Amino acid sequence: MAWNWNETCIKLPYTSENFRTLLDTVCKKENEFSQYDFAMWCDNLTMAFDDDEGDELNEFDSLVFGIARDIECQWDLYWFELYSFEELRKIDQSKLELPISWFIERSKKLRE
Repeated sequence: MAWNWNETCIKLPYTSENFRTLLDTVCKKENEFSQYDFAMWCDNLTMAFDDDEGDELNEFDSLVFGIARDIECQWDLYWFELYSFEELRKIDQSKLELPISWFIERSKKLRE
């Protein structure tokens, strides 16, 4: 399927291990990329997993897929509660940040 890939400054391959590394980096506030870029990378990751239609996801990859989907969906939902669509179009989303505790909770799910 032809996807409309999101622009992101994160140039890592779309793998579960890279997702874990990026999420840990965000949790530690050591990221040199914006949370917006991470959310867009997460969306791309879910599309990449969808592209592997014939491949069955293992348990860890399925968990990663669910958390990545949650991150990219919650990014939009959170900001649409605070801003109108028109306002969001004008805002530099790379300056927006979700509470770090929100990412830490998702990271804990990977460790369980």
